Amino acid sequence: MSDTHTAPAGWYPEPDGREGQRWWDGTRWTEYATPLAAPPQPHSQQRSQASAPYDAEARARVPEGTPVDTVWIWLVVALPILPVVAFLFWDVEGYLLRSMAAPDDPMVQLQMYADPAYLTSVVLGWAVYGVSVWFAYLDTTALRALGYPRRFHWAWTFLSPLIYAIGRSVVVRRQSGRGSAPMWVAIALNVIVLIVLFVWIGAVVTNVVGATVSMYGSI
Repeated sequence: MSDTHTAPAGWYPEPDGREGQRWWDGTRWTEYATPLAAPPQPHSQQRSQASAPYDAEARARVPEGTPVDTVWIWLVVALPILPVVAFLFWDVEGYLLRSMAAPDDPMVQLQMYADPAYLTSVVLGWAVYGVSVWFAYLDTTALRALGYPRRFHWAWTFLSPLIYAIGRSVVVRRQSGRGSAPMWVAIALNVIVLIVLFVWIGAVVTNVVGATVSMYGSI
């Protein structure tokens, strides 16, 4: 290869002239090389292999000891908890009771939009959504700098940070043999959040139903 400084990442003939190919990551030669060919291959066949090395790239592994974590992936995993925490401070039980006591009063029905905890939860939800996408992009950039030839696309975060955490962990593990922690932590946090919300909503509904029965029973 005449000019390695400007060549894109890919498989190229051995730089020292030996038979076989070696992986160029875009900035340097790596330790990954194809086995030496038994018979000499025509130059046209070598160029064909170098232009379409998809199977070999899929099996490429980063050097042992390459970091699998970045600060960005842990922020993507942890940040979605913040809107949920803010939402739990909203007095939804009081709001429902006031709404049921005055169903025709539009001001009562709109009180939820003035509740600080509710507004904080909504604002945090949108902010975390946007920031998580940005952090996922920074995470893929950091993985590229660490030498990972394959990376889970950051745009999956638009669907869910959980999807990005799972896909990213799978792709990193295939290349390093490690890196599943963000996936399991993200799954655990989502399960915990679902359980907490289920218990919290159950308690609110029970209290509202009990208060409603007492209110109408006393009439």
